[in-house]
Amino acid sequence: MRQQGWLVEWEELVEKDMKEGRVPGFVMGVNLNGQSLFRKSFGYRDREKELEITPDTVMGLASVTKSFTCMAIMQLQEAKKLSVHDPVIKYLPEFRTPDRQKTEQMTIHHFMTHTTGMPPLPIDNLAIRNSMLDDMPDEDNPIHRYLKKEYQKPIYTFEELMEALALADYELVGSPGQLFSYSNDCYSLLGAVIARVSGKSYDVYVKEHILEPANMKSSTFLLSDLPHLPDVTTIYHFKESNGVSEIYPDPNWEDGLLVAASGHLNSTVHDMLNYAEIFRTGGCVGKERILSEESVKQMIYPHVQNSYGRYYGYGLSIQPDYYGGTLIKHGGAIKGVAAHLAIVPERGITSMALANLIGSPVEKATLTALHAVEGRPLNTPQYQFETYSVPLAQLEEYVGRYVSGEGVDIIVYLVENVLMMIDKTSDVFGGGKQLNCLLRPIGEHQFITDREGSELTVGFVKGEDGTVKAMSLYYRIIPRVAAAEESRV
Repeated sequence: MRQQGWLVEWEELVEKDMKEGRVPGFVMGVNLNGQSLFRKSFGYRDREKELEITPDTVMGLASVTKSFTCMAIMQLQEAKKLSVHDPVIKYLPEFRTPDRQKTEQMTIHHFMTHTTGMPPLPIDNLAIRNSMLDDMPDEDNPIHRYLKKEYQKPIYTFEELMEALALADYELVGSPGQLFSYSNDCYSLLGAVIARVSGKSYDVYVKEHILEPANMKSSTFLLSDLPHLPDVTTIYHFKESNGVSEIYPDPNWEDGLLVAASGHLNSTVHDMLNYAEIFRTGGCVGKERILSEESVKQMIYPHVQNSYGRYYGYGLSIQPDYYGGTLIKHGGAIKGVAAHLAIVPERGITSMALANLIGSPVEKATLTALHAVEGRPLNTPQYQFETYSVPLAQLEEYVGRYVSGEGVDIIVYLVENVLMMIDKTSDVFGGGKQLNCLLRPIGEHQFITDREGSELTVGFVKGEDGTVKAMSLYYRIIPRVAAAEESRV
């Protein structure tokens, strides 16, 4: 284990990355065996007023919230109020998809592991005010591909959310348990399950059963709480002006209390390091037991493969072979938020990184920090793989256009027998600019690409007829909508 003085190289690297990314503010904390190893921040929580960012600055967590949702489910299972293997319709009888038989097969476990077969959809955007999709020109909003105009109404209740999902026009990408495809809608509906089973709203249940026992005093789902807290970030957003991407302060935080279970908790590095103790200790924060040891084991079990050599537990990504330990992590990205939680329980390491601009390289900062702390070169690659060769005829099968309901738009094409990918909507998941990436083969239907200094895996999915029907990217199954001859760049 390195000493703090050995982190200078990491600090220089991260500061360079943040400046190149024009990130207004970034803060990270790493603990060892529950004690502070280091805290580091760059920039401001309010750039215009030059207010420095700190480990106590309240910022959004986005999808890091999902592990809180799963923890609540596990608590209710411990209380024998539900089982993760119960059909979802036992608690949400209004829930419907285009395939009734498959709907009846969907369990809470499938919702928690993103294996229902639900494709990426923009429906929950109707329940989120001030989202990034709201900033799109109306003709570009992907919701029009799935929901008729007369059904596009603001959503205020879980019943209205399920009704909108029932009216949407889409196909399941597979049978329950067959494929991993990230679904915010399913996690939002886990919030409905928690509310109906516990008799309390999702945010109140999590506050009483997780936030308060874990001593997370500055953490809240309620935007109305933020003006009363002393150290809160300003959020920043991209906008295009005369072809130039500018970063500006945006007063409008995403407001999505109804769908909070999929990603709307606000917290601090300090609070989140308290939370991370639950996974380091097997369920406790200090003397307070939040979750049983068995439930923690279920949460961090690699239930389903979600990318090359990576797996998903319950609300957490799992790398079981992380240099002799287990890397437990999850990221988050919405407007004004870039978040990354990482834990190596066998070595007592917990960490949390936050930035106030989507697309900030918080995952890279986290992984290089773990390398620095444990004595590895900072440029140690995230993935280990052998050289893999793919025949040209097979590469041609992958060429096409792939579009998801959340707005991702990908074109895959060949240049001199090399597979390339254009990400036309990288701003949906952070970045604010179109990316053109080389795809290097690493396995059967598996590729890897460099995304602004971080490695990203790309997979292709074949249907029963043997043709490529989708790609796996950003942990989503993204349907193929056009073949090679229809998707020229």
